[in-house]
Amino acid sequence: MGKRRAKESKLDSTILGSLFGLLGLLLAFSFSLATSFLGIRREIIIDESNNIGTAILRSDLYSEGERKLFRADFKQYIEARIDYFAYKDVKTVLEAQDRSVKIQQALWIRASSLSRDSGNYVASMQMIPALNSVIDISNKRYYIDSVHLPEPIIYLLVIMACACAFFVGYTISGKERFDWLLIPGFCLLTSMIVFLIFDIDRPRRGLITLDKINKSIVDLRKMIPEEVKTNK
Repeated sequence: MGKRRAKESKLDSTILGSLFGLLGLLLAFSFSLATSFLGIRREIIIDESNNIGTAILRSDLYSEGERKLFRADFKQYIEARIDYFAYKDVKTVLEAQDRSVKIQQALWIRASSLSRDSGNYVASMQMIPALNSVIDISNKRYYIDSVHLPEPIIYLLVIMACACAFFVGYTISGKERFDWLLIPGFCLLTSMIVFLIFDIDRPRRGLITLDKINKSIVDLRKMIPEEVKTNK
């Protein structure tokens, strides 16, 4: 198209520079937004691990019988939270989230029932806030996992990248030889950056994941001995 219709103009470099400026601005904004979401997700996983660990430790404040019941429920809860991240399909993730909510309800009912006994005053004062934190952070993690780059930004990013590639070819069509370094290099680098942005924005799959951070949840298994059996 450039060879058929393009005419040399001093405005070519200005227009091309403006397009590249807009593309660079959009790439920088999208990359910054995606990395901020990734950082928030990392912090939430670590906070959730700490909150669950705190609640497990505070179950030791109860009598031996209640302590075993709490630990059995916490063991199920840890497995549910591991499954929540381990699976990639939406159905299994939602099932793990539902299991987590049911176990949270069981833990809360037991803790609130025991709080009515004056003998459990100290234990309840410690356990109730800990369970509150466990429930709140799981809800926060569930909803932040559904937050991604807005679709209009994604579409605009792809359109701008394609438009810049088109106008580069259009404006340099007057050259006698095709520049195999400039044009393919631009397309390759732009595609890599766009892919990286999408990869960061989807941490459950791809090259950049939260598997190492999620190991903090897996390591909670060590806090509950193997002899503790889960309730059916």
